[in-house]
Amino acid sequence: MPGFPGLLRRLRPRAPRWRDLGWICLSAVAWAFCYPPFPLGPLAFVVLLPAFFATMRLNTRQAFLYHFAAGIAYNTVMYWWIYNVIKVGPAFVIGAGLVLLILYLSFFNALLGWLFRILAGKPFGLAAYPLLWGGLEVVRTMGEMSFPWNDMGYTLGHWPSLIQSVSFLGIFGLSMAVIACNCLAFTLWRGKGRIRWAAGAVAAAIPLALAVQGRLSLARPDPVNPPTLDISLVQPSIPQTKKWDEDYFREVMEKTWDTMEGHPNDSTITKGTDLIVLAETAVPDFLRSRADLYDRFRKKARDSGADILVGALDYIPDPKPYHTYLFYNSAFLFPAKGDSKSVLQYSKLRLVPFSERLPFDDVFPIINYVNLGEGDFSSGPDYEIWTRGVRYAPSICYEIIYPDFVRGARRRGAQLLVNITNDGWFGYSNAPFMHANISRFRAIEAGAPIARCSNAGISVFYDYKGRVLGKTRLSEVTVLRRKVPLISRDTWYLRHGDAVEGFLAWFFVPGFLGCWYMAWRDNRETKKRSRLPHSA
Repeated sequence: MPGFPGLLRRLRPRAPRWRDLGWICLSAVAWAFCYPPFPLGPLAFVVLLPAFFATMRLNTRQAFLYHFAAGIAYNTVMYWWIYNVIKVGPAFVIGAGLVLLILYLSFFNALLGWLFRILAGKPFGLAAYPLLWGGLEVVRTMGEMSFPWNDMGYTLGHWPSLIQSVSFLGIFGLSMAVIACNCLAFTLWRGKGRIRWAAGAVAAAIPLALAVQGRLSLARPDPVNPPTLDISLVQPSIPQTKKWDEDYFREVMEKTWDTMEGHPNDSTITKGTDLIVLAETAVPDFLRSRADLYDRFRKKARDSGADILVGALDYIPDPKPYHTYLFYNSAFLFPAKGDSKSVLQYSKLRLVPFSERLPFDDVFPIINYVNLGEGDFSSGPDYEIWTRGVRYAPSICYEIIYPDFVRGARRRGAQLLVNITNDGWFGYSNAPFMHANISRFRAIEAGAPIARCSNAGISVFYDYKGRVLGKTRLSEVTVLRRKVPLISRDTWYLRHGDAVEGFLAWFFVPGFLGCWYMAWRDNRETKKRSRLPHSA
């Protein structure tokens, strides 16, 4: 049995390797700046190389801790904009929540660094690393704590020719292609003989193949004279500090109406349009309890001959003991023809954890008595498919970041996706650009156009290949109007995405356990060798 001093020596961590930590942090921060609006996307193909080389000089424990520290730097750059919510919410709770979110997300960075260190030391181990990376991205889309905002493939959003492959690879497949390129470039510098040069050739071939496939896809002609839907996106750019203040409610609504109706002599605003779209919570109140507003929207729809989609709140009585009402973040459709019974409603299915709902409140009902300033919303009953010459699916804000959600809408017959959001929460930051960029990928994956209306920008139209048909500037007060070509296609990923994501998720579980076993075995062998007597 070792003495107490020997036990302390074994528990004491090795001296920190500051240079290696610096390289890993540099790589992580450079990765964060690869996402739009920054123009460094192609750097993603090699951005992890400094971290890879530094990680090889560490043991598995150091790899986990150093990548956790680098993850804090990375996620701070990615999510600092959540701080803007403090302007309209309890500062301490939101600040503490932001810190906890960054720490939670940094765990995934640490896990990826730990997996790399284990696999890179095994023959052909790096061949499994892109699959494990893709599997972890899929796992992050699941459950009450899901927050799949920063998949690696999103870094290429500024280059339409590099992202057309998501129509059959999906976002997770594109992420794996980018990670595979990093691993192959690492092998080029570290490998030997034919393996080294083969890795270099394949590393160069991956972005080239993506670009060639994308160019060919974009060059393929569209159908001639397709049907169109004339859509107007209303962006009033209401400041978030005023939006939920009851004292400013009348001012908020008048600015919204003024933006929607435009100048009396300007017929290009909404006159003759088929569908007028207002942003998420364009009415920052329970719309059905505001009879005057409800009737005004109905009259506007009848007089203009256009359907009006408007975001607002709703509630219904709840029989459960810990609630008086169920609250919904909803979208209401006021048809151009019909009475009050013909008004349609969709309530948000995917809720933002800790912002709109506390996770696991169904499993542990006592959580419903906790008030941290969250919205305390409930999920809606199901998808809605609405028809105005074309079948389209409404979605609200966060839902557009889930590939399976958009596939579900398409399989129910939607030819067009209409997403409403309130990116005013994000302030002047990188977040509105990143959120709009994610929508582009959903359009290509699902093979359908997307109309995205935001309160404060970026409002944008994408066609079925993710091409921009028109977009607004951040915080611009305007109405964006386009005749959207109703061209859709049945993509491979639309048909088989569930199977691909299921495989990646299930592959990650045994892959992770296998890596854990290898790390445990290597650690045991190291301890055995350390006990052997040293030769003179």
